[in-house]
Amino acid sequence: MAQKIATHSDRTHTPAFIAARVEKLRAALLAAKLPALLVTNFPDVSYLTGFEGDDSYALVTAEKVLLISDSRYEEQITREAPWVTAVMRQKQIMEEVGRQVRKIGLTKLGVQAESLTLAQKGTLEGFLKGKSKGRSVKLAPAKELVIKLRHHKDAHEISILEEAIRIAEGAFEALKGHIRGGGQILTENEIASLLVHEMRKRGALNSSFDSIVAVGANGSLPHYRPQNVQLTNNTPLLIDWGARYRGYCSDLTRVLFIGNVPAAIRKIYQVVLDAQMAAIEAIKPGKTGKQIDKIARDIIAKAGYGKNFGHGLGHGVGRDIHEALSLSKLSTTVLEPGMVVTVEPGIYLPGVGGVRIEDDILVTDTGCRVLSRLPKDLASAQL
Repeated sequence: MAQKIATHSDRTHTPAFIAARVEKLRAALLAAKLPALLVTNFPDVSYLTGFEGDDSYALVTAEKVLLISDSRYEEQITREAPWVTAVMRQKQIMEEVGRQVRKIGLTKLGVQAESLTLAQKGTLEGFLKGKSKGRSVKLAPAKELVIKLRHHKDAHEISILEEAIRIAEGAFEALKGHIRGGGQILTENEIASLLVHEMRKRGALNSSFDSIVAVGANGSLPHYRPQNVQLTNNTPLLIDWGARYRGYCSDLTRVLFIGNVPAAIRKIYQVVLDAQMAAIEAIKPGKTGKQIDKIARDIIAKAGYGKNFGHGLGHGVGRDIHEALSLSKLSTTVLEPGMVVTVEPGIYLPGVGGVRIEDDILVTDTGCRVLSRLPKDLASAQL
């Protein structure tokens, strides 16, 4: 059975932000001397087409964008991306890719080196064997062509990111109400579940990642997984969470206190807050991730906790919860307008607990803008 092609490729109806992304990719392909790119990393597919489904590839050439999918998503594509040329495959996806490549007459095809597995590459090569208009088709690794475009968020993306942050913040405030209300003893797992429930109530598809909810000494593990540990008075509660909304992720961390703040935690809380505020203040175009990391790290080290802050200061955030930007000791990232990064210093004391404070930051033309709005002073952390 032949594949079904639904053509919705009238470029006059393509949103300007989608058209701009595709044209930037085409310029990158031209510079790389590639006539086409097979986009297999789905966040990249969505970025270039507007389709938010799954299990679909995009084939981008100088003239067209083909969205290769299947009947499960036909109606969804019509709703979300009516401007694309959609190919509804009848057989496995790599076979349809091979068919379209031969139909177009390509002799060279860029593939996403960071996404395509060796097994997938071998399968595709199998379907490309033979001749394409008299010549064989060569696969050429193309690394990070799309992710480099995604580093710079356009106005459309920033508005969605801000809504993802508002959803996460609203869920957090609702959670604080649950905790204040008492009436039941909550566990880490229950708090994590409540956060997901509150985010989805507000329009999130799901969490950006599995929420970190750590009571007391568990907060010294930066990537702790919630368990059935009960929340008790006079202990810190570290929560790292985020909402996924329309394909974009938010990422926040706060520490709460029910009752008295333990002296050791009170001390490190202010150090972490000072380090975070200083780092944010320094963010502007031209600064490197290494420079921003050092500002926060030096403050923590000067306070005597250098060995208790082992991870990087932050990372890029967008369609992926960790995008290929970093603020760390090893970072080569040069900050540019439109980049969105987290700033999340932490101090972790084994057997005592930990403090991490995290916000999402947009690099602007002259400095930066903090996209998240939750208060983070010690007084606001006490319930």
